Amino acid sequence: MLLFKNKIFLLLAAMALLMGSCASDDDTPGPDPGPGTGGDISDQVSQYEARAFDGVKRAGVFYEIYVRSFADSDGNGIGDLKGVTAKLDYLDDLGVGGIWLMPVYKCNSEHGYDVIDYMTVNPDYGTNADLEELITQAHRRNIRVILDFVPNHMSDRSTWFTEACKSVDNSHRGFFHFETAEKASSWLGWYPVKSGTTSYYYQGAFDRSMPDLNYGPAATCQASATFRAVTDAAKFWIDKGVDGFRLDAVKHVYDSETSDENPTFLKKFYDNVNSYFQGKSVLGDPNVYMVGECWMGTEQMAPYYRGIPALFDFTAWADRLLYAIQHSHAKWFPKDMIEEREIFARYRADFIQATKLSNHDEVRARTSLGGTLAESLERAKMAAAVLLTSVGSPYIYYGEEIGMIGDKTQSGGDRNVREPMLWAPKAEDSFRTSWIPSANSYDINVGNVATQAKDVRSLYNVYRKFLRLRNTYPALATGTISLPENFDDTKSDNKQVMAFYRTEGSEKLLVLHNVSPAQSTYTINHAIDRPVADMNKVTVTTKSPTEHVVTMPAYSSIIIQL
Repeated sequence: MLLFKNKIFLLLAAMALLMGSCASDDDTPGPDPGPGTGGDISDQVSQYEARAFDGVKRAGVFYEIYVRSFADSDGNGIGDLKGVTAKLDYLDDLGVGGIWLMPVYKCNSEHGYDVIDYMTVNPDYGTNADLEELITQAHRRNIRVILDFVPNHMSDRSTWFTEACKSVDNSHRGFFHFETAEKASSWLGWYPVKSGTTSYYYQGAFDRSMPDLNYGPAATCQASATFRAVTDAAKFWIDKGVDGFRLDAVKHVYDSETSDENPTFLKKFYDNVNSYFQGKSVLGDPNVYMVGECWMGTEQMAPYYRGIPALFDFTAWADRLLYAIQHSHAKWFPKDMIEEREIFARYRADFIQATKLSNHDEVRARTSLGGTLAESLERAKMAAAVLLTSVGSPYIYYGEEIGMIGDKTQSGGDRNVREPMLWAPKAEDSFRTSWIPSANSYDINVGNVATQAKDVRSLYNVYRKFLRLRNTYPALATGTISLPENFDDTKSDNKQVMAFYRTEGSEKLLVLHNVSPAQSTYTINHAIDRPVADMNKVTVTTKSPTEHVVTMPAYSSIIIQL
């Protein structure tokens, strides 16, 4: 069911939110820690005491930011780079180890993927100097910065393209795909343009305003002027301190998604940029970080690991975790993740599985999870707990930590999932952007950072708590995943509970999640040390040194040290 589809439901939702999810257990607001001040109210999410956090953000969790909607520093209604800089303390306190900035370059759209100039910051967002200051301040907080980078296409208003269109012998002609009108006039994704008095067609697979770049044959792409120009742009930002890049639409650089052309191009691109990166990392990283968007199934995506070290795993959310929570069908999720990783390892031993819930191109996670207002909130907490305890390298989309909602398939499209971040009650929120009005997420139905920070039962405090746990325990941050000894693939009993081990060196944790709205029990048939964290009051009853009965209320989690 889609959330908040009419005003009546919105009012009912707000009443339920105020009565059911914005108060502490005794209906008395807790102390206000102030976002970014290191308050400890999120520790109250769990009744058990975890190991003290040593300040090392070993989990490396990334946070995706749409700058236009994130934080407005100058009151003009548009989010900007200085606004992001102003919120670095918030991100640091949340536990974030890296930020991914959606395109910040000069462009011709609100989304920014139609780049006019790779080396110039979008004036709406500020200046190159503003971005350099953001990078400097992020590094002081041990937060890495990666830029969205678009190797597949540019804007039709870029100098490269306007020059290329002037004549067939222009030095930029080879940067793009051109064909004669006789040959290409009936092809999908090809558009007419005149060079002098002669008509030609150029390729723009995404849109006529975004002509595709041409690197020549993949095997020799590094010899092309296009490759040199694009890698030079990446190196320009490395010189400014950038730690890496998120590569957009990597399966589209060459037309065939399944040939070896795209992985071949990516490897040459990565090797070239990484070679330049050596010795330049302010934070001491040995290699440039590069993660690709490759929206494909596991088997189809895996060969792309031959090209770059990290890829977003869309399947883990859309086909696995989302289904598990919606249908209380969680038992096999850890097994599926293990099998996915075995496939990835065939192509790259040191692969990075970039996990996530939603992003800027998808329906917001809480909306996808569905259910009533109260149930969607509990499901969103459950999704966060699984994301931050399971294997992989997690990403959080801005606003996900407060449960922002939005469905891009509805009227409004992408804007529904790129609305203004809610920092404080609207009357007090000097950083709230207003370039578009919020049509889905409001103080009244979602809340905001300031109000949720005071509420021990809020989604924000679940994110903060589980980020702290992942940063504290190496087993959660970088450990392996394995199944309990009593896992039986053939039985569907207790299918609402997922159980898995996370292990790093001598540290071993058992993680249990009950993703259903009903109470469940789980029996541990081996020795344990102690519980270190839980969500929603999980109890452990010891029958003997090797028998422990775990009683798990609805939508609950527990982490047990072995």
